[in-house]
Amino acid sequence: MSGGRASELPPLTVSRTTARFISDGHPWVRIDRFTRGLDRLKPGAAVTLVDERGRRLASALADPGSDLCARVYHRRPDRDFDPAAAAVRAWERRTPLHRDPATDCYRVVHAEADFLPGLRVERFGPVLVATVSAAVIAPHLDAVLAALVERMLADCALAVGVEVVVRRHLDDLRRAEVADEMWHAGQRSPVAEREREVPGRELGITYPLRPFAGLATGLYIDQRATRAWLQSRAAGRRVLNLFAYTGAFSLAALAAGAVSATDVDLGAPALARAGAAAALNGCADRHRTVQADCAAFLAEAKADYDLIICDPPTAAQGGEGWVLRRDYPGLLQRAADHLAPGGLLLASCNTIHGKPFPLPDAVAATGLTLVDGPALGEDVPQIAGFPEGRPFRLVVARRTAKA
Repeated sequence: MSGGRASELPPLTVSRTTARFISDGHPWVRIDRFTRGLDRLKPGAAVTLVDERGRRLASALADPGSDLCARVYHRRPDRDFDPAAAAVRAWERRTPLHRDPATDCYRVVHAEADFLPGLRVERFGPVLVATVSAAVIAPHLDAVLAALVERMLADCALAVGVEVVVRRHLDDLRRAEVADEMWHAGQRSPVAEREREVPGRELGITYPLRPFAGLATGLYIDQRATRAWLQSRAAGRRVLNLFAYTGAFSLAALAAGAVSATDVDLGAPALARAGAAAALNGCADRHRTVQADCAAFLAEAKADYDLIICDPPTAAQGGEGWVLRRDYPGLLQRAADHLAPGGLLLASCNTIHGKPFPLPDAVAATGLTLVDGPALGEDVPQIAGFPEGRPFRLVVARRTAKA
């Protein structure tokens, strides 16, 4: 972004406690009794955050209608907000991915870490999916999307034009339906053909994706770096993928030489898509799907596995129901019991907000040895002091080989 100095932005006063969080790197301002200056602001207005003594802290976008009333977009105060420039900066930050012929699915904008608060943009082949999670970005969305489409057309070899889907959701994406619309040159229209598939590639694997179908796109691309790490350890391994969804972990392992992969999930439609993707990539003979409750599957399983991936939701219906805090420790123990000597368990958890689930402790309690795991991908940059910006937690553990 330009970083140009504005003609002094209107001030938004915050408490000493909030000022300390902002100084430590956290980009969010929660309204409290010390907050002053919201009454004259509109959503998305650029402001300078100041403490109770008038010391200027940072530049932010205001959201007077929310308890989270401002989000920082620049660490320096009185900086113009230039959404198009921020979008171009985010795009250029991912230049190696744009040039990678094996991957055209990745995150293009990661919200506050890319100086665009309240916005995620992901690429799925020729489609951009923008998720608006805060009102602060809504007035600036057209400028962001226009800049991204222009750069994508210029930098990516596309056989077709760029399509853009906008998801508007200002609450937890899992708690209500997502409102989708198509975006073209600033104009919006209803989403047609929601089940239409487009091809997308990740790490050389082709996926039949549905970017117009709400959250059921078919690929959680923030785990791309995890799958790349898994590939370097998959050759000759037997893989068990719990809560498999459409089987991306399994397909990554099979493409890297795993001898077999078993996907377990309660969702028959997701497993059908996993099977179709395995056939598309020529590895259906080594791929198996099992529609079952994961805990029940482990309770009855006889085989052991060399790689077990466990990436559950926070809560789910079906089977006996699933509540992560209640059920995850027991399931991790059952998974560990089916891990072959020298095998690896990858345990993930996407519960970020609120009290964190003690994933390292739960994995260590199984008797496995914690080892170093993969880092986040370069398309999911992080801000120090902002754990909410991390999309998931991941722990890797090994069963010590028998003498």
